[in-house]
Amino acid sequence: MKKPIREIFDFRREEFPVVVLMFLFFFLVIAVFQVLRSLKKGLFLATYGADAELYAKLANILVAALATVVFTYLYNKLARQRLIYVLCLFFAAAFLALAFLLGTPKPGPGSIWGFYLLGDLLSTLMVAAFWAYLTDISDTDQAKRLFGAIGAGGVVGGWVGISFAKVLRQAIGMQGFLLISAAAVMVLAMVTFLVESWILRKGVFRQALNTRMVIKDPKLSGTNAAWEGARLVMTSKYLAAIVAIMAFYEVASQIMDYQFGSLAAKLSGVVATQAFIINVYFYANLIAVIVQFILVSLIMRKLGLVVALFMLPVAAFSSSVAFLVMPTLFVASLLVISDNGLNYSIQQTSRESLYVPTTSDDKYKARAFTNMFVQRLAKGVGIVIPIALGIAGWKNVRFLSLITLSAVVLMALCSIYAGRRFAERSAVIEGQRQAA
Repeated sequence: MKKPIREIFDFRREEFPVVVLMFLFFFLVIAVFQVLRSLKKGLFLATYGADAELYAKLANILVAALATVVFTYLYNKLARQRLIYVLCLFFAAAFLALAFLLGTPKPGPGSIWGFYLLGDLLSTLMVAAFWAYLTDISDTDQAKRLFGAIGAGGVVGGWVGISFAKVLRQAIGMQGFLLISAAAVMVLAMVTFLVESWILRKGVFRQALNTRMVIKDPKLSGTNAAWEGARLVMTSKYLAAIVAIMAFYEVASQIMDYQFGSLAAKLSGVVATQAFIINVYFYANLIAVIVQFILVSLIMRKLGLVVALFMLPVAAFSSSVAFLVMPTLFVASLLVISDNGLNYSIQQTSRESLYVPTTSDDKYKARAFTNMFVQRLAKGVGIVIPIALGIAGWKNVRFLSLITLSAVVLMALCSIYAGRRFAERSAVIEGQRQAA
């Protein structure tokens, strides 16, 4: 076995080009997402308010359900790289259309809502596609060694993207950012092409099982195929634990985001609201960069996935206790900073690593069901809770932290189970590899 190029990252010479390219892939996805996220959220809050945003988030659940169907259908029809090509073409066209619609002096409700929904859809589809692709080409050993470095692309992209928005927001506006986003997603298609070419040449990662993934059972086309992911999850305690980690996190995250939005919406005007939100996400992404580069690889390699999965619940628990004691805009900002700072770094890297010792169907179909439908459904639960309490006359956002605290405790318990099963599955796969 060849000596690693850099002991700190522990990747081999033949793996280096793929590490760099997948780093760039995740960098671009999250950079675009973070830019659009702050702009679409600021525009929506300033136009309609935090309560209306709850209903927009519910609309995201319907969009996510449709996305699950489409993603699984495309997976069954296309080779893994062609799936990404189709998604890139769709988002490039959508961003160009929105750039035209939002370029008018007074954008209509349709374009504002469309901007809001498309921003979340980018994260739903492209992040799921990225991790599905990465875990499909990697084995468990590569996950432990490489995912920390590759995952850094996301946190660096988030920080660079939000910094870019912070500096150039007034100079190029929403229209300019949408045009840049359209170009960025087309670069993703080129990156995927280069990765596949390298894998075919060097063979250090897993090649696709088939050049075209054809549906063997005609009953599994369309919507029925999408629910294959649900069947896989319901028949596996391990996959169910991954789903539960995601679900409890999303409930807690949506409540914390609503607490933040309720106080941020009191700021005056679109420009002030967007500027404040950009600043908050700037610090969140800065923390994510620091955590990813200093802690992720070290914790995953030396302390294991259970410890890595525990970091976000501990941070969310602590910040929610602080908000319960002192419900100010500053503390509400800490909710978002701790949540986003850790979710897009160590939490996502460790959670997605759980899929490595699974089948190809698990990586695509179960992940599509989990990261698209279940994620949005859990978001819906986190959204419906403050809506229902508001209808009942309870307007105090402070005590919503009690629900957050319960959710993150359950998330931590599921993390313990999933982390232990990951270690067992990895040991079995490693034994089989050595025996072969």
